[in-house]
Amino acid sequence: MTVHGMIEARREELSSRDADEAVAFVTQMYSDNALRFWNAPPQCRVRTSAVMWGDVIATEIRSTIGYTCHIAPLHDHVYFERSLRGRARLRGGGNDFQQHRNDLVVFPVGVPIIADCDSHDVNLLHIPYPMLTDLAAQSGIEPAAFRFTSLEPRDVRSQRFWGRLFDLTHHELTDQDSPVLTELVVQNLTRTLAAAALAVFPNTTMDLHLQPGPGTVPTSAIQRAVDYIHANPASPITVVELATHAGTSVRALQNAFRTQHDMTPLEYLRLVRLDRARADLQASEPSDGDTVAGVAARWGFTNPGRFSQVYKQAFGRSPRHELRH
Repeated sequence: MTVHGMIEARREELSSRDADEAVAFVTQMYSDNALRFWNAPPQCRVRTSAVMWGDVIATEIRSTIGYTCHIAPLHDHVYFERSLRGRARLRGGGNDFQQHRNDLVVFPVGVPIIADCDSHDVNLLHIPYPMLTDLAAQSGIEPAAFRFTSLEPRDVRSQRFWGRLFDLTHHELTDQDSPVLTELVVQNLTRTLAAAALAVFPNTTMDLHLQPGPGTVPTSAIQRAVDYIHANPASPITVVELATHAGTSVRALQNAFRTQHDMTPLEYLRLVRLDRARADLQASEPSDGDTVAGVAARWGFTNPGRFSQVYKQAFGRSPRHELRH
């Protein structure tokens, strides 16, 4: 039976009525940003907290002050934000956006933003940029060509959908009573959010028809990718990582897998993980205390019901019948 490493959340918090203390904390958290308060009443309040699950960060900021923040161009993460109270004006990348309660925005990579905020309460999710470029690559966009082209969701329906998914993800990652999560569970939860972002916020994957066609891939390169998957199924493998290991472009590898295996590289990875989950279920003993949900999470399937469905499709029987209890 494979045992996956668990990751603990790291929390940092500040609650203060001292503007200078708040500046020092925010400067420590976001070292490339410049923050200036322009309205700090005597009874001002600043409370901020950050919960870090590896490279994924969920942040809450609550304040009753006015401030200007110069947000340096992001490189490693993309910030997604929901406004809960107050007002803000966001300027950068050709955008000039007045943000009000419940508005949702993205802070793209490589774009400096000036934020003028007044008694502004917000929730933020910081998602590793490679997670987004990997998902974009599955659509055929090379990482260097990916970018968001607007701060706002593309329409009202997309905004409603995004708001529900953002709130769910933020709540699960900040819940004080949340159980310890495996790396694969956190990766899959946030990758779902990142995948939705590509459908919600205007970006270059929506211009795929303008991209050149894929190249050819030798059989040996495909086999290198297959061998890598079988050697590392418990790792949060990305399609960019597979293409790099195979020595080819992402789009070419995607096309080659569809031709040779009639599926994408990540669909192939899912089947390998299903095989490993089946082996764990069949090898389980009553004393192990294994459950279907536990084995599913061990191999990166965050929804036990969905896991049971795809498992039965793959093997013709439900996973609970595999347990030797």
